[in-house]
Amino acid sequence: MILVVLVVLAIVALLLIRHVFVGTAVPFRFVASLVQKANPNIKIEGISGDLSTGPSVKSITWGDDPANRSEILDLRVKYNGWANAKATKRIVIEDVGVKKAHIDLADFGPVTRTTTISSSPGNRPYSSSSSSSSPATDLGMDSIEVKQVLVEDVLITNRHSPFRLSIPKVSWTGFKMTKDSVEPGELVVESDRLTLHTVPGRTVPVGKETVTYQKTLNGTVEPLLHPAILQPIDFTLDYSFVPEVKAPAFHFSTADGKVEIDTNADGSRSLHVRNLNPAEFFDARKLYGKEAADFPADLVIEATAAPEDGPLTVVSGSFRLGVTTFQIEPGEIAATDSGKAALRAVSRTGAGEIHWTLPLKDWPVECRPVFSSERELDPREILARVFAGKKYEELSVDEKQAVDARIPVYFSSIAP
Repeated sequence: MILVVLVVLAIVALLLIRHVFVGTAVPFRFVASLVQKANPNIKIEGISGDLSTGPSVKSITWGDDPANRSEILDLRVKYNGWANAKATKRIVIEDVGVKKAHIDLADFGPVTRTTTISSSPGNRPYSSSSSSSSPATDLGMDSIEVKQVLVEDVLITNRHSPFRLSIPKVSWTGFKMTKDSVEPGELVVESDRLTLHTVPGRTVPVGKETVTYQKTLNGTVEPLLHPAILQPIDFTLDYSFVPEVKAPAFHFSTADGKVEIDTNADGSRSLHVRNLNPAEFFDARKLYGKEAADFPADLVIEATAAPEDGPLTVVSGSFRLGVTTFQIEPGEIAATDSGKAALRAVSRTGAGEIHWTLPLKDWPVECRPVFSSERELDPREILARVFAGKKYEELSVDEKQAVDARIPVYFSSIAP
């Protein structure tokens, strides 16, 4: 009899422990307690929920200024729980959100940041002929769903600097991925640096065909995103998610349609640039420094990229620098030769051919084109003919000063 009682008590104890850790907020409160003990400046209140459905927190506050502490309010994560997911083979994120997040970066203390940028010629761009298994399949699920993500009233500041980032709203609803399909849902991002808004897909002419896309994303890049941006830049991305793409998967356009990138039915990609003036959108000096090269005007480029790791083919193009028009030379750029590749253009003048060469190794992080000439003209003569259309000796004092200032830009080994 005693043995039976002990067994029953042990079972009841295990059930109670399971209930406490799975059906109550005790685990979350325990973690919060550890965080607060390690960081007395942090205060966490209003913890509720459980492991089976997700936690919620009424407020998290921290900071050295009592009147302006950083705070996150109404943080919540709701999901269907592993037991339900295993039984139904569905992972469902019901709700993820924050009602308010006002954060002062100074409350995190000094930060030492190390940035490492790496690149590999083996990185392969998107190919419409490639396919991979769905994450839902990888997890043993029939579907993954996100019903709602809603983050509101985000304000990030730094009381030690003018930095300010405002994000009134980020919303993502209606996402669903199955073994055979993807519904990307509706995305809304409202901020002082970037806005995004999805709408139903539209039909777009691509080459000789017309393609109806699953979704269309309209966006605007605002000048606050980077000091070099001179005006809001609108863009549109038309896209489709399908397991095996047999039609174009995306179409990107910006600058009032002067720049377009799209995928073709065979997996290749195309670039079309039509009479673009980059200087209307970007300040070259704020982007590349005081010795920045001049942006080309009336830029025209037609280029294609083959499927997989095929070469980039420059079909044709032209641009204007100063008073001189350059014709972009056709050619192929293999992915394996990207470190040595260059975009080349030539202008045929009364003084012979003048060549403009842009090494692509570090582009677009760096933009350092160089000039050369068929008759080995002096650098000042080349620049005078390109930007003023005259011999150097025929220039005014101001024009000579402008030419001399460009010598370190296009002839870095020569002092002005």
